[in-house]
Amino acid sequence: MTTSTGKPVLQVRNLKKSFGGTPVLEGVSLDLHEGEVLAILGPSGSGKSTLARCIHMLETIDGGAVYLDDEMLGYEEHHGQLRERSERNISAQRAKLGMVFQQFNLFPHWTVLRNITEAAVTVHRQPKDAARERALYLLREMGLGDKANSYPKQLSGGQQQRVAIARAIATRPRVLLFDEPTSSLDPELVGDVLGVMRRLAERGTTMIVVTHEMDFARDVADRCIFMAGGHIVEEGKPGAFFQNPQSDRLKAFLARHIGTASNQPT
Repeated sequence: MTTSTGKPVLQVRNLKKSFGGTPVLEGVSLDLHEGEVLAILGPSGSGKSTLARCIHMLETIDGGAVYLDDEMLGYEEHHGQLRERSERNISAQRAKLGMVFQQFNLFPHWTVLRNITEAAVTVHRQPKDAARERALYLLREMGLGDKANSYPKQLSGGQQQRVAIARAIATRPRVLLFDEPTSSLDPELVGDVLGVMRRLAERGTTMIVVTHEMDFARDVADRCIFMAGGHIVEEGKPGAFFQNPQSDRLKAFLARHIGTASNQPT
């Protein structure tokens, strides 16, 4: 686990987002430091996945701002007003972020190797040989060294998600975002994916993990955030967060998922 010192890598300030007039994020603010693992928990509809998608610029925002290394993401100031950046500019910014989705989002007609190398070659302009070498290394790290020429449909869900993680980290992003990465997996496949994520955390990867995996959040995260109703209700170090929750909403949430957390020994 990391110690949060120095200037944050990522800053979210008063972020707001609505869909069809219904608020989903209502003034969310947070900081993420180099090497930190931030777990975001909350009930369905709390806004946690929307937050991840807004950070990755997959959704436009209605208010507030997100900064990566002090650069505003998705928008820029022009004559004293904010305007949306060009698609090319947004793509260049998004290339500094990696994201792993619930549904893998692999291209079914591409081999595993091409799924991993395509962005490195076409967006990051890496030489093909270098991109291929890194992809093969990552596949070995994921326990998939023999799957480079396979297609996604030939893999299990857990294997596909590990390929998706390899793709996300192939370009060495500043921040790696996970949006419920195990929610689409059969229970027996979850462990392999969480094992990969644990190893990334141990190596100092800067991560935001939207998850319902309580053990992962408690054991791996440096800090946990609980969201409900589009707000951050509570945040803290995992020990206090799970063993001594302060808000009634977090107490109820933890009681439903892991028992009455406030009664657990410290």
